[in-house]
Amino acid sequence: MNFIGLFAQKAPNRVFLAIVLGALSGVAYAMIIPLVISVLTPETGQFSKQQSEFGTLFSWQISHLRHALIFIGLCVFILFAKTLSQIILTRISLDITTDLRRKIYHRIANAPLQSIEKVGHSKLIATITSDVRLIVAGARLITDVLTTLVTLCGMLFYLYYLNSDVFKFVIISIIFGVITYQVPMLIGRHFLVKARAYLDDLHESIKGLVYGSKELKLSPKKCENYFQLSLDPDEYNVRDASKTGQTIMRAAVNYGDLISLLVIGAVSFIFVNHYAISNHELIAVVMVLLYISGPVSTLLNFAPQFASAKIALNKVESLFNVIPQEPYQDAPAKRDWQCLTLKDVTFEYAQQTKKNDRQFSVGPLNLTINRGEITFIIGGNGSGKSTMAKLLSLHYPASSGQFIFDDEAVDDTNLIGFRKSISAIYTDYYLFDRLLSCDSQISEEKVNSLLRAFKLDKKVTYSDGQFSTLSLSDGQRKRMALIAALIEDTQLYLFDEWAADQDPEFKHEFYVNILPELKHQGKAVIVISHDDRYFNEADKLVVIENGNISNIEQANAQKNYLYDSQKKVLTENLV
Repeated sequence: MNFIGLFAQKAPNRVFLAIVLGALSGVAYAMIIPLVISVLTPETGQFSKQQSEFGTLFSWQISHLRHALIFIGLCVFILFAKTLSQIILTRISLDITTDLRRKIYHRIANAPLQSIEKVGHSKLIATITSDVRLIVAGARLITDVLTTLVTLCGMLFYLYYLNSDVFKFVIISIIFGVITYQVPMLIGRHFLVKARAYLDDLHESIKGLVYGSKELKLSPKKCENYFQLSLDPDEYNVRDASKTGQTIMRAAVNYGDLISLLVIGAVSFIFVNHYAISNHELIAVVMVLLYISGPVSTLLNFAPQFASAKIALNKVESLFNVIPQEPYQDAPAKRDWQCLTLKDVTFEYAQQTKKNDRQFSVGPLNLTINRGEITFIIGGNGSGKSTMAKLLSLHYPASSGQFIFDDEAVDDTNLIGFRKSISAIYTDYYLFDRLLSCDSQISEEKVNSLLRAFKLDKKVTYSDGQFSTLSLSDGQRKRMALIAALIEDTQLYLFDEWAADQDPEFKHEFYVNILPELKHQGKAVIVISHDDRYFNEADKLVVIENGNISNIEQANAQKNYLYDSQKKVLTENLV
């Protein structure tokens, strides 16, 4: 990926037109000084009134009318060509910004869950919000750089026409200046790279400040320590690295601005003592050098922006390298299976913490999940329940072993189809403001009736495919997530500590009425729970320890559930 490639792939014809216009405006810029010098006399250095054309334009008396009209024409052409070129690239850059972000969106959406977890949300957000903007901002300078380069080349060619010795001296001086300019620029770029790396850590610390505000407010000491040990160091690291990098680059840029003036001084005070040059030539040379000081400074000033864009581009490319695409093919939803069997399934985390540390793994797991059955998975913290849940929902691929639905083993061609038959609410679930998994239009009345049943109708309404608000308590948000899952009407439901944030009424409703109703509808229900009071509601109790199933208790399959008709909320709405 490179700057020009981004634009060329998007709109090659428009980019070519923008480049041509930019180059032509550079040619027009380069013609300005020769045109002005051509009307100067060698004797006085003033505009010649002898043998010159006079005319009147808008009541103004104009000398050298033909040259003046050419001058005006060049200025108008520069205004038109450069503006049009910049407008074209600006509009393309906005399209590229959207395309590049959407490419990252789809990359993230189609990446394995473990890869996303490994990269971290903060780095992903920093890349999308900051890096893409810097890349496009750097690429958008193509027109200015091209115009400036053509202007500089044209003026140097004119300088060669005026005096070849001066041209050689100026070229050597510019080369020396650019080389000495690049040394501090490289040092400054090194610090900007460090600042960008520190920015990822700062995003993570800011995330902790926002999402951990409840915990921090409970203890002023904890809050103070968080600032001192995490947030402030990350903030200062970004600040200090940016300060150093920007300071060095700013000094380098100012030095670059003086290169042309230093060359003028060298020509005026040194060169004239060693080479024969007339006053007319010297004046013309000085005018040319003054004129090219702008383009030289512009090119040097663009260097920090290109450096930042290059750093951002490397970040995006590295992101693509660490979040590969899942190899699975899209497939129709598999809804006619009756049981899910885990046969010698194991899973190992790819990352390892410290040398000689045992790498956490789960399995081998041998388990059968039947539709029309409630399975509880229990175990202590760190026993592997959450990892097992992500295996059961097909988010984590098995390191070895097989997932088998009835007699069909899961592979790359059918995994998506089976995944479509699963709904899950994890402890770190995300609540969307609309129902995204529904292929057909959902009745607003049905959704609002569920909101009433879950006692959310006073705060939330469903209209035009969207919920009115998500500003709810933790327990209410989980009830909203449950409503969305129930409307999906899938074949397997997985609940990871769903009832942990519920009041006793809804906790009882969940275990005693909702789960049995899902069972009654022929759903496979998996519940990760610590609520031992309700373990008797399970048909199967799976105990997991140290990543392995230590025991499976089969409950009475003929157990009768007593439904409270006033509390049962699902039958009327989902059947």
